[in-house]
Amino acid sequence: MSPRGFLPALSLPLALLAGCGEDSTGDAKPVETVTATATVTVTPETFESDSAAPTTSPAEDPFAPNVGERALKVGQTRVGQSIETTLEEVKIPYPPAQYREPQAGNVFLGLRIEQCLAEDGPNDIFSTSAHDWSAVAPDGSEYKDSGSSWNDWPTPRFSEYVTMIPGRCIKGWIAYEVPQGAKIASLLWRPDGVTTAEWLPR
Repeated sequence: MSPRGFLPALSLPLALLAGCGEDSTGDAKPVETVTATATVTVTPETFESDSAAPTTSPAEDPFAPNVGERALKVGQTRVGQSIETTLEEVKIPYPPAQYREPQAGNVFLGLRIEQCLAEDGPNDIFSTSAHDWSAVAPDGSEYKDSGSSWNDWPTPRFSEYVTMIPGRCIKGWIAYEVPQGAKIASLLWRPDGVTTAEWLPR
C-alpha cells in the first residue's frame, strides 16, 4: 500500500477497438490499439496533532513569601536564598526583669529567633531587628515593637543589626509590649518592609 496521502501513477489502457473499419477501397484495415498513461497527482493531507501540546505551568518559586496558604507553624523555618529564619518559640507574657517592666496594662511578648547564613552566602547580610516583627490579633490589628531597645535584656539577647558570618547562626530573644490579654493569631516578619514570612501559633 502506498504511503498515506499519495496514490501511484495509474496506467489506463484505452482500447479504441470498435470493430473493423474499411477504407475507401472497401478493404478491411486493422484498427490500431493505443495505450495512454495518465498521471494522477494527489496533494498530501495536512494532519493536525490528535492532542494539543501539553501546557506546563511555571515551577513554584521555592523562595516565595511564606504567608497565607504558605504560612509556617511556630518552630518551622523560612528558607530564603541564602538565609534561614526560624521563629522557634513565642511566649506571652514574657517574664519581666528587675529593671525591665512593661507599662501599666501591658505585658511583654517574647520571640525566640534563630537566623543562619549559608556557608556560601554573602558577607554583607545583617541580622533581623525587633522592628521587623509584628504580632497580628484575630481582628487583623497589629502589635509592633514599641521602639524600646535594650542591649542586656532579654537574656540571651538576639543580636540585632549585626553582620552575619557565612555558615554561622544568630539566636536569642527579642521582646516588646502588647496589651494584657492580647490574643495572637500570627507573627509576621517584614525585613526592609517586605512581608516575607508568617508563623501561626501551634
